[in-house]
Amino acid sequence: MRLLFIGVAFLFTTSAAAQSRWTLSAGPEWSPYGGNRFIGGRVRGEYDLIRPTKPFRLRMEFGGYWEPSQTYSASYLDGSSVGGWKQSMDLTFGLSGAITPFPRGRVSPYVTVGVLARQSWKNGSIFFLPAGSGTSSVHALSGTAGDIVFPVGLGFRARIAGRMFQAEMRRFQGEHTTALMIGTGLPF
Repeated sequence: MRLLFIGVAFLFTTSAAAQSRWTLSAGPEWSPYGGNRFIGGRVRGEYDLIRPTKPFRLRMEFGGYWEPSQTYSASYLDGSSVGGWKQSMDLTFGLSGAITPFPRGRVSPYVTVGVLARQSWKNGSIFFLPAGSGTSSVHALSGTAGDIVFPVGLGFRARIAGRMFQAEMRRFQGEHTTALMIGTGLPF
């Protein structure tokens, strides 16, 4: 009988405390460019390498970004103008760490920093019309590049009805793009 009570107690305590190590997040990402804002969507999958019940979390993550074709233009005080269109996408893979003061709380704020390898593709064109000139120069912007990005952010995790949800605002240093990601723990 004692073994039965211990088994039932173990079942209830582990199911309530157990959290999935997998998280799937998605949301908008935007960046200022020439006075305009470019908006696209980012999706990200994360796997916690350290149990999510610890104050420090280490995650392996992979994700991608896509933005539709968008135009931009800007005028300067001297009468010259610039404009064009662009479209971009990327794939990222890397590690991120997070520190939280309340790892087991219902609501757990955290600070995150990471290092990601990124492969990006861009397509578009740009024109420049100097002041007082009737001719403009047009340049095609197309190519691919690989680089390393360092995202930093703030977020919080909340347990609602036995499920984990997270919201995170992340800024990619160097490019000044910002993403707002909403996610949930996967059931496996």
